[in-house]
Formats: sequence, C-alpha cells, structure tokens
Amino acid sequence: MTLPIAYRYFCGVAGMLAAVPVMSQSPLPESEQRTIEYDSVASAAQALATKGGIEWREENGWAIAVDEEAFAIWSFSPPGYPAYPAVVKRQVVARGEGSSIEMNVLCEASKQDCDALVRVFADMNGLPLPE
Repeated sequence: MTLPIAYRYFCGVAGMLAAVPVMSQSPLPESEQRTIEYDSVASAAQALATKGGIEWREENGWAIAVDEEAFAIWSFSPPGYPAYPAVVKRQVVARGEGSSIEMNVLCEASKQDCDALVRVFADMNGLPLPE
C-alpha cells in the first residue's frame, strides 16, 4: 500500500508533538493580518468537515485534514494539549520556478503555548521562525 507523501512525512514526525516544551525564549512576533482564512479553530474544522475531497485521520490525538487538491495539511491540536485549541496549516505554494512550504497558525491558547507550538512545527518542517 502506498501512502501519500504528506501522510508518510507527518507520521514520521508526529511523535514530536506529544508535548510542547515550555521554553523561556523571546516571544515570537504575531501577524497583523489574518493568515488562516477562518475566524476560529472551530470554524476551520467545521468548514473542512463539510468541504469535499478532505481526508481526515487521527495521529497521536491530533486531527489531521489532508486537502490534496490544495496541497495542504491541517493539524488540529487535541484537548489537553498545551496549545489547545489550535490549527496549523502547511501548504505547498508555487514560488517562481519552484515551490516552498508555507505554514500558518491559528492558536487560541496562551501566547507562550502558541509560540512553543510554532517553534515545534517550524523545527519539524525545517522552516525559519517569524522575525
């Protein structure tokens, strides 16, 4: 059985998400504009649940929505996770003659827990932290 690349990649790193370490680091800057097209984590989950073509699965308590048409993976934090509720959207986007992974986060937890979540996902995906 062949699994989509996104799924295989996610499974390989899902174990890192068991707990977000609380780090005494400088706060990360926040975007002044909305980076995810939904007002809340709940509205994102609801919209994706009704959108056709989305494949849902659960990995280590996280709800994962894979939108292959949009080249996007949505990761919803589970209840009890320090950065709950939160959703991380990773999407492959065309850049000139290549492509890159764009990561956006909608987090309704404390600033410290949300920043820790961003750091974990950025590290896991080899992405730079926002400046």
